[in-house]
Amino acid sequence: MLLTLRQIEVFRALMRCRTVVGAARELGIAQPTVTKTIRRIEDVCALALFDRHGGRLVPTAEAHRLQGEVALAFEQLEGALARALRLAQADGGSLRLGASPSVGRVLVPQAAADLLKEHPSLSLHVDILSVSQVMDYLLSGQGECAVTLFSILHAGVRSVPVARAAVMAVAPPGWFATETGPIAPVALAGRPIIVFEPQSVHGVAVDAVLRAGNITPQRTHVVRFAETAIGLAEAGIGIAIVDAFSALAADRTKVSVRRLDHPPLYEVYLHRQIERARSRLIQRFETALRLQAQILGAGV
Repeated sequence: MLLTLRQIEVFRALMRCRTVVGAARELGIAQPTVTKTIRRIEDVCALALFDRHGGRLVPTAEAHRLQGEVALAFEQLEGALARALRLAQADGGSLRLGASPSVGRVLVPQAAADLLKEHPSLSLHVDILSVSQVMDYLLSGQGECAVTLFSILHAGVRSVPVARAAVMAVAPPGWFATETGPIAPVALAGRPIIVFEPQSVHGVAVDAVLRAGNITPQRTHVVRFAETAIGLAEAGIGIAIVDAFSALAADRTKVSVRRLDHPPLYEVYLHRQIERARSRLIQRFETALRLQAQILGAGV
């Protein structure tokens, strides 16, 4: 048999006050009601929750364990109520969203700015997430949506493509034979290349570019994030091969940014938990992402 919300309230009050008189006063109920409720909880749980010492009630170890479970349940309930309130107040309230680093630097902020123009009272909470964090972020309900360069194949997540991006080469000044226009992958030959973990989104793209140019780099530098790769290129260390949205954040006074003319394409996805109805805010954010991808010129 489950405990009622009222029984839980009485238990929590007694844990705080440690006396029947105090709990009754806090809740505005009679002392016998407190006593009867606690006895009922002990019967339902088959636990002894309190010992009497000098007129005060001392919680047993079982009571402390129950208190921990109750606190966790209330925290989850409060989170659910907060999310419901955000949905109900689509023109105000808050929106919590996640983004992978590549799209979190330019694309997502620009789309968020468009959203705030429509909803000036909206408060944003933006989380930058690694690949391993995105799934739990969505399924746990921590965030309402996430934007990444990879799709998610999970029955509980809906992934919608919202933009495409070309692959760009970011290199120290003077490393390319020409100053403007797209370049062929073979133009990267003979230079140090900044690479990624083989199975990552950027790692797959870099491998495709190198194979297209029949290039075996004599020296490579390994990084995890596109932002780091660009930073190394800005420092004169090597050529970074990244998505066009990441390349938008490169310092053009320190590097030359060129589109590769035989690139694989990156896909940008907006993800949300499939069991959660798409709110008006998420719909408008999706529209803003598509629009900004066109304005920024990173798509194809």
